[in-house]
Amino acid sequence: MLRLAKAFWDIALWRKTPAQLPASVFLLSLVAAIAAIVEVLGALLPPGSGDRIVMRVAFSVGLPLAFTWAVLSIARHRQRFVQTGIALLGVAVLADLVLYPLGALLNFVGSDNPFSIPLGLLLLVGLIWYLLACANIWRAALDSGLALGAAISVGSLLLSFALEQQLLPGT
Repeated sequence: MLRLAKAFWDIALWRKTPAQLPASVFLLSLVAAIAAIVEVLGALLPPGSGDRIVMRVAFSVGLPLAFTWAVLSIARHRQRFVQTGIALLGVAVLADLVLYPLGALLNFVGSDNPFSIPLGLLLLVGLIWYLLACANIWRAALDSGLALGAAISVGSLLLSFALEQQLLPGT
């Protein structure tokens, strides 16, 4: 399990690409299950709510996989779906393990507290790091430049936010 976490860490730091992961449906299922568990745990952190957890898991696991399938199908790289899905979910788990506690701490501290500024900056840096890690994954999966990878990464995040606001208001 530590080797898998290190592989995701190396992908997030641009040392590896998804092509270096095994194309294993079992591994994709395992990483999807871990991502779902992290989402459930994140829902338990304040200000989270435990309601509509199935929808939250669908947004954190199902939507990225569906988006990945669609983009790779359009680009005619469907054979890269399993490795790209594993990499995207694995990096998302790493990001969630950092961003969820930071968000809960920021909520606990409150926006009027002076400590909220460095916490907010840390959240912003974490989000940018996550987007750049995803951009690297997309760049490698599509054999493209960083600009296209970044555009797809940001587009995926914006689509996720928009759908979540429509289907899960108040979260």
